[in-house]
Amino acid sequence: MNDDFLRGYYQGAVETAPASLAMTMVVQHLRHTNLPEERITDLVNHLLFATAGDPTTAARLLELTKAELESLAARLMAKGLAK
Repeated sequence: MNDDFLRGYYQGAVETAPASLAMTMVVQHLRHTNLPEERITDLVNHLLFATAGDPTTAARLLELTKAELESLAARLMAKGLAK
């Protein structure tokens, strides 16, 4: 996956959403590509380094299933819209 694309996707999400939702969306979309889990972890770790993201949040997100990520994204979006 192109590094510039990954960082651009994350940056676009961060500009419109909290960082936690942006990282959730990145992990969720990487999971939908059906890449091997090791590759997804590598990409997320690279993204964390490039953007100074929160490794604790990323580690928790990497443990979630696709369904759990979708549910979390929906809850985060609903929370943001309620404000």
